[in-house]
Amino acid sequence: MNSPYMGKFRVSQPYKGASHDGLDLVGVDSKNIHSTVNGVVIFAGWENAANHEQGFGQYVKIQRDGTNEYYYFGHLSAIKVKTGDHVQITDVIGIEGSTGRSTGSHCHYCMRVGGVKGQQRDISQISGIPNAVGTYDDGYAARSARCPYPVPTVSVKFGTRGEAVKWVQWQLLGAGYQCGEIDGICGYNTDTAIREYQLAHGLTIDGIVGSKTRAEMIQ
Repeated sequence: MNSPYMGKFRVSQPYKGASHDGLDLVGVDSKNIHSTVNGVVIFAGWENAANHEQGFGQYVKIQRDGTNEYYYFGHLSAIKVKTGDHVQITDVIGIEGSTGRSTGSHCHYCMRVGGVKGQQRDISQISGIPNAVGTYDDGYAARSARCPYPVPTVSVKFGTRGEAVKWVQWQLLGAGYQCGEIDGICGYNTDTAIREYQLAHGLTIDGIVGSKTRAEMIQ
């Protein structure tokens, strides 16, 4: 699951396609909103500076690196990034709020292809967040702490198999990187995810989870 929250949160309204193009989420453990993708902040501010009750109110719009996917985080009470910033998965980008057309504190979370209204995609399928009202847990730190696989003592790279690869895959999935399933095989998807992780974290992009990349994943 890859949500804008770390810890428990509630789905207050599900995705319904054109009639409600995202998920309405309410933080339980924290009101901090985290980026769910690596990308560039295309917009950060009021949808209508002259009318704070319109639309998304204060929102952040991020274009995911290398794609035509634009992620929206609406109704924020405060914004922690600015247009042009490059953000990474888990970076705090704002604080949940009730600005714009809103009846209570929440974050409207959606993805639109090309940044065009009406070109939405099912954010519940993309993120793994259940498309049903209820309380869920996306505690990245907690998931990392309870990882069932031991921290590797060897490097992981393309072609590697075993428990060390499962640890890497667990960490990547928990951070929102699409590396496939936890199968203990460092194939194409896992290799690509490792390189994306290294790029986002300023590491040498070699597809090898050695001491430096491993240390970054442990943090």
